Amino acid sequence: MLMVLISFAAGVLTVLAPCVLPLLPVIIGGSLVGGPGNRSRPIVIATSLAGAVVGFTLILKVSTLAAGVSQQILEVASGLLLILLGLALFAPVLWAKLAAMTRIETMSNQLLVKAGHDRRPILGAALIGLALGPVFASCSPTYAFILASILPRDLASGLLYLLAYAVGLAAALLALALAGKRFTSQLGWALNPNGWFRRIFGLVLIMIGLVVALGLVANVEVWVAAHLPFDEAHFEQQLLNVQTGTKTSNHIGSVLNVEPTPAPQFAGLTNWINSSPLKLSDLRGKVVLVDFWTYSCINCIRTLPYLEKWYQTYHDQGLVIIGVNTPEFAFEHVPGNVAAAVRQFDITYPVALDNNYDTWNAYNNNSWPADYLIDRTGNIRYLATGEGDYPTTEQAIQQILGINHNLTTPTSNVPISADQTPETYFGTNRADSYTGTPDLSNGLSTFTAATLTPNQWTLSGKWQIAGDSITSQSTSSKLTASVVAKDVYLVASGSGTVHLELNSPGSSTEFGSDALQGALSITSSRLYHIVSHPQAGSTTITLTVPPGVTLYTFTFGS
Repeated sequence: MLMVLISFAAGVLTVLAPCVLPLLPVIIGGSLVGGPGNRSRPIVIATSLAGAVVGFTLILKVSTLAAGVSQQILEVASGLLLILLGLALFAPVLWAKLAAMTRIETMSNQLLVKAGHDRRPILGAALIGLALGPVFASCSPTYAFILASILPRDLASGLLYLLAYAVGLAAALLALALAGKRFTSQLGWALNPNGWFRRIFGLVLIMIGLVVALGLVANVEVWVAAHLPFDEAHFEQQLLNVQTGTKTSNHIGSVLNVEPTPAPQFAGLTNWINSSPLKLSDLRGKVVLVDFWTYSCINCIRTLPYLEKWYQTYHDQGLVIIGVNTPEFAFEHVPGNVAAAVRQFDITYPVALDNNYDTWNAYNNNSWPADYLIDRTGNIRYLATGEGDYPTTEQAIQQILGINHNLTTPTSNVPISADQTPETYFGTNRADSYTGTPDLSNGLSTFTAATLTPNQWTLSGKWQIAGDSITSQSTSSKLTASVVAKDVYLVASGSGTVHLELNSPGSSTEFGSDALQGALSITSSRLYHIVSHPQAGSTTITLTVPPGVTLYTFTFGS
């Protein structure tokens, strides 16, 4: 019973949501354009909109399960309907001529033409309500909770709560529409069926229809939310917390570390793997973890088993993970390379390429890996950068999902040893700790090696130097580095066999899993494990690199 009351209250509160406020002129104005005799018009708009919310929810749930139909498609259709209604109101004669010229005599066109005339004002009101349903349906945390958590497991309860939500929404909208009609009943210009108010309202419908059809509702919502003196979603979330037993997340006991901040929409993502293209607005009602990674980054690779475990554990309860592969090196722009890495690491959640850093920049991100946890209302609530502290991230996932289970991820220390050599880049863009003759600069040069101190590296032989890499140009080309680490990884591309020599005073020589007896076969563009000692220590590594093989960076672990 409590959830029924919460759902009804949520429906009432939805009229104050940032994505609904810009649409209220349609509700109020739509109750006026029919003239003074149309007292039932506000009732028709409110009830048809509430019915559209319920119908849209069931269509979305069934179509998503059966055919993968996106909410975006239905919102585009809603936007186009609003535009057509606006045209019919703004210029009914012109609209009728256009319909006749195109010889389109479908039922929808006939209805729209009739909706634009006063003879059938109720029909126009009903169409307005139906068109707005898909937009209103995505504005409430409670609606999202019903859609994502209750409907999938209990259809009867889900429908009951959905109906309670729709009744609350209809009641609030009806109250607003009647209040607006009562206020304007003294204003003759508002009730003139052929006056300028009718045409202005037609323009409003056209503009809002364009916003809806172009997928700009989320942008408008972010702007409105930033300028509102109240937070309807927070209050509604508190009601849900009473139902689910979740504690308030802004104070003591919470692991959430970000004040509710609207999450930027995905931008420029391409070549989706394990999924059709997704928009963040399509995921409203889900808990979304956006993981910025790149497939040759050892720090990212070590987080993948945890991400996959969380996805398998919590996906059915509303968690979606999006892997945003933002490339560090040129070869990571290649879709086939990313797809091969997804298969290699057994990733089953959606992954997309962010080759132009559009989503990276939208989030103001600056590290690999970085995880942004977004709640059901579209707000970022938790951020984790780098490795480690996996239990805290899982607690944040559970807290936003509203559950309290035993954690699946034990405490894990980040595999970094004291005095470990920092990641070492070879290209001129980020090279440091290089020593040798000549200085490192872009172009083709023949190098002479220098004596090394810890954490330095040097070259000998002929090399082609670029901004993000170095490429061997002779069979005698060598790279030598003095490092401190337990495990050493090399990012490389090309084709050929690199020969390794290790000098580790006080410890035995231990080659990594990719360097069989000191021979490293480069077959693809990826990360290679070349050294693995029992414990961290100093090692001098010499690589003899065949022509055409490109080296990018050393990374380390313990």
